[in-house]
Amino acid sequence: MRLSYKDCGKIGFTCSTFDLLHAGHVAMLEEAKHHCDFLIVGLQNDPTLDRPEKNAPIQSIVERQIQLAAIKYVDEVVIYNTEQDLEDLLLTLPIDVRILGVEYKDKDFTGKKIAKDRGMKLVFNGRDHSFSSTSLRKRVTFAESDFVNKNK
Repeated sequence: MRLSYKDCGKIGFTCSTFDLLHAGHVAMLEEAKHHCDFLIVGLQNDPTLDRPEKNAPIQSIVERQIQLAAIKYVDEVVIYNTEQDLEDLLLTLPIDVRILGVEYKDKDFTGKKIAKDRGMKLVFNGRDHSFSSTSLRKRVTFAESDFVNKNK
């Protein structure tokens, strides 16, 4: 993390596991960047550490960090492990805008109270595309299966 954010302008924050990075992730990050001057992306190491119902990442944390850092809309990547770590980031970083997916708009989410108490603006990104990690996993699985069947 940077030692100082004083010259960064409006600071935005969004987070996810960003496994199997795809066009939908890039579109979300581009939209997030429209709401701030400096975009910090929280990268969760493995959501199953404290939420066993989630999918474990396929790609390593290093692979995902390198991919995110290469996206022009991302100014900084910070890695965290648990939802408590995420709350600590929200309490520590000078965040002006918290950007989440529209699916969280009417739900409780990690750090909602912190965002309110610290005066963060909440922005809910739309999802006007059909890209997803789930569909990418299915496409890869199908392609692999098809390849194996053709080469028996």
